[in-house]
Amino acid sequence: MFEPREKIECPHSLVPMRKAFNGTFIAGGGFDMEDGNNAVAEDRADLIAFRRWFLANPELPKRFELNGLLNKYIRDTFYISDPVLGYTDYPFLDNTARVCS
Repeated sequence: MFEPREKIECPHSLVPMRKAFNGTFIAGGGFDMEDGNNAVAEDRADLIAFRRWFLANPELPKRFELNGLLNKYIRDTFYISDPVLGYTDYPFLDNTARVCS
């Protein structure tokens, strides 16, 4: 289930779906590391899909572990075929040219 990309007032909007579904519940949309950890800790989800953050950060789990800076994803390069940008050219953790906090 995906929530809106923007931060929302009610972080528990998926709780009714979570309670109705008996399987592994994956939530996504607008989560950062802290929000994702909170959602899992509070049993609002089993897993969090970070999608765009994985595109821009080839080693996202390591960055989360080290509380490292994240490359800013470039939405304009999503789903374009020419030129091929944004899927394979983001810097790795040791070479963070484009970063956001």
